[in-house]
Amino acid sequence: MCVGGVCTLEPDAPDPDGGPPAGVCGNLTLLQDSFDSGGPQPLFNSFAEPGATLSETGGQLNINFNANSDFYAGYTAAYLYDFHDAAFEVAVAEVGGVNTIIEVRNHLGNSAQLVHDSGEVYAGIFNVAGSGTLAQRAWNPAERFWRIREDDGEMVWELSTDRQTWSELHRRALPFPVDHVRGLVSGDGGIPTASRIRFDDVNVGAPNSVFCPVDQLRDDFATSPLRPPWDPYTNTGCTLTETGGNLVATWTSSTGNVFCGLNSLNLWDLSRGTGIVVDGTAFPRIANFVSYIQIDEVGSSTADRLETSLDGNSLEFRVVENDAIARNRVLTFDPVAHRWWRTRGETNMIVFETSPDRSTWTEQLRADVPFPLSPMELNIGFGHYANITPPVTITLGGINAD
Repeated sequence: MCVGGVCTLEPDAPDPDGGPPAGVCGNLTLLQDSFDSGGPQPLFNSFAEPGATLSETGGQLNINFNANSDFYAGYTAAYLYDFHDAAFEVAVAEVGGVNTIIEVRNHLGNSAQLVHDSGEVYAGIFNVAGSGTLAQRAWNPAERFWRIREDDGEMVWELSTDRQTWSELHRRALPFPVDHVRGLVSGDGGIPTASRIRFDDVNVGAPNSVFCPVDQLRDDFATSPLRPPWDPYTNTGCTLTETGGNLVATWTSSTGNVFCGLNSLNLWDLSRGTGIVVDGTAFPRIANFVSYIQIDEVGSSTADRLETSLDGNSLEFRVVENDAIARNRVLTFDPVAHRWWRTRGETNMIVFETSPDRSTWTEQLRADVPFPLSPMELNIGFGHYANITPPVTITLGGINAD
């Protein structure tokens, strides 16, 4: 439960296969954008089919369509969020084309939409049982504010003229799983004349919520697939699977740069909680091979990051700002004394620690961090950057797992 930005965390045990717990933190209300940054990043990605263009000007997202261009364009969230106790609320400055759309879509492609079409608005669900229009009525052009929200196990479609009093268009039981969703704003051209859609903002002025502490990311790799909560990546020559309660990475390549790993599809708060813990003895100690835990500032394109890495027998802890090392410490890896690695925050400081037993921790580096510790991206990766002798296999038992 969150009140005034302060949350009581973990009323229930998190899912051991990852992702934020429902209704507590990390929900879709955190997807906020006033469209004044000049582009979609860091919280959105853009898409535009031929005949459509996107721009951010004057604090608005503009979608322009050529005449007779029956194609889609818009923004889709770059990360996944929990939809429990959350809303996706959008200020619509101008409708255009055939459809103006706000949408909540889960990782399976199931979606709920609030759509303007030919002077009417409708609530609909798609790519799920019972797909189609659920309710429809004439649209009042003064209803500039649209939202889809979750309310105690139900999905609600609403519109408002003032963002205070809301008119319910439709309500029904949740039609699909909503633990991992994205928000989208988009439209479709498809009329004989050129047209434009304008969105003012997303979730601006929404109630406070917080990102989940990264210690709530707990994955024992017992349930496939990896996605979500992870976005796995592999180069040719490396495979990545969940096998027998382990993450197993195998290299058959011998030359060049070959990496694989996991990017978290959720954003995390490193300033609170006990941090992220992994078993460092899972990683090989061979020449030309590096394994790492990387936590990045959102929007920095990894230029601002916190890293723990094992390169051969060298264990290094780093604070990197603008792609330059600001603070670091290098140790010779001891598989007994340094078995467990922990990275945690204390307000605006980062603490790197090791432990032989995951009970008694030794601080290896403490440093001020010149960028916010929330929200953060998480990447776990490994690979070779020069010649090795294959095969090489990593068997990792979990992330923050008991």
